[in-house]
Amino acid sequence: MTAFAILLVAAALAFGLSKALHLPAIPLLMLSGVGLRFLANRSEFDIPDELLSEVIEIGLAMLVFTAGTELSPRRMRGRFRPVTIVAVTQFFMLGFVGVCTALLLGYELTTALYVGCALSASSTLVAVRHLQTRRQMFEPFGRLVLGVLLLQDIFIVLIMVALLKAPLGWLESIHSVANAIALGIFSLGVHKWFVPWVTRRHKLDDEELMLGALSMLFAFSGMAHLLELPFLVGAFFAGFALSAFPMNGLVRGMLGSLSGFFLALFFICIGAFLTLPSPQMLGHSLIFIAMLVLVTVTIVAIVAEAVGYTTRASIETGILLSQTSEFSLLLALTGLASGQISPELFSMIAFITVTTMTLTPFFSREKIAWSLMHWHPRYRKGEARCGEMSGHAVLLGYGRAGPSTVHTLKQHGLEVVVLDDDAGVIRKLIAQKIPCIQGDGSDEHMLRLAHAREAKVVLCSMRRRQDAQLTLDYLKNSEVKVLVRTFEHEESAMVRAAGGYPIEASMASARTFFDWLSANLPDEKHKAPEVAATPAGQ
Repeated sequence: MTAFAILLVAAALAFGLSKALHLPAIPLLMLSGVGLRFLANRSEFDIPDELLSEVIEIGLAMLVFTAGTELSPRRMRGRFRPVTIVAVTQFFMLGFVGVCTALLLGYELTTALYVGCALSASSTLVAVRHLQTRRQMFEPFGRLVLGVLLLQDIFIVLIMVALLKAPLGWLESIHSVANAIALGIFSLGVHKWFVPWVTRRHKLDDEELMLGALSMLFAFSGMAHLLELPFLVGAFFAGFALSAFPMNGLVRGMLGSLSGFFLALFFICIGAFLTLPSPQMLGHSLIFIAMLVLVTVTIVAIVAEAVGYTTRASIETGILLSQTSEFSLLLALTGLASGQISPELFSMIAFITVTTMTLTPFFSREKIAWSLMHWHPRYRKGEARCGEMSGHAVLLGYGRAGPSTVHTLKQHGLEVVVLDDDAGVIRKLIAQKIPCIQGDGSDEHMLRLAHAREAKVVLCSMRRRQDAQLTLDYLKNSEVKVLVRTFEHEESAMVRAAGGYPIEASMASARTFFDWLSANLPDEKHKAPEVAATPAGQ
């Protein structure tokens, strides 16, 4: 009991230090675990290895279960082919490069396979938190990231089962993988039919929701045990079964504090398990980290753009996937428990995982994505020569409404320059002889190329609020009218405060609907009401 209390005190201190210094909590939690082990070796108090092992297992179960609830297959709807291509290519090519690198560094084949598989999976925990913080869960690149994470987690679960049973022969590995696939199919059935039926038929209160979610976790863990699978496989599929909307949001709200509690203890115990790496092992870790980031960003950016995503979305996806996963720790723990990898190799995988998880929020900043776009081989700063222009219109972001917008502007006698970061869109515009520039609409250099300050009007249809803010800041001292598409009232307020004219998408949709209704039912009572797309007086 004293040892458990010490773990709680260490977690509280690590979280307090994290908030005070504005640093990520995970590395500080692991450093707390390392400090506890150091103190235990030099004092009378002791933290039993059995306690550490049990807390790690419980923490991993909650970690894997929580990751599963974020990965609903419905988010892949309409994107199954591109998501599958990106996920398969990135996972297996990165794994192959990781295995080859490990072999070149002198590791045995089994050890190299563990290293390659650990490098292949990306962290659901880090990626989902990043997307939620920046409100990008439903952007195209956000949906791509979530779909890739789902397939990656399934791959790593199956590979983990195969590696665990490898010493018993390939037939036993195939049998265990088949059992895991069967459990996954069963969880898909529960996700598709049982959970929606319960949601519709029963109005569960908070206590019943929590008990139901924990019962699902225990039930799938029990089935995994009966199938001779690691119980953590059952925990993942239990979370996947509950990932359907709205159950996933309800479960996340109920178990958020509980999972956070166990995750804090989990990372402290992982730190207490670590052994001090040798200088050679530390050097190898840095090599693997550099390889992981370079290969992931390059492969994902190329493949995602090839299957239809924009240059910027492809690069951002690659950056956000360039870290190892909580499943990498699960795989390493499995190999350590079975004796297939050494404690030092486990420490190396843990070091790579924590380092890349910590660096991802810094790598995922938009300035880095813009910088990488300039290195893109097809990045062109002036696809069509704009020359010296004035009194024209600049369209930032082509999108689905681009053709009709350009046509309307030309009807009103305005020359149009389109600024878009999608190479495919730019090629089409060049074929139509429409002046265009490939680049980001919030980049000051791109706006200068489009002569935005000399324009009569700038229409901003970029999806992200911060992009519109940067554009408005650049044009705030000019006489240009900037029209910005907005989706929420707070976005409209921000645009007005910056001197722009918000065009609320909901209002515009309502205007279109009432126009259609008036045309098809020309009765006076169906006359379209006055729906203002911009503030009064503007």
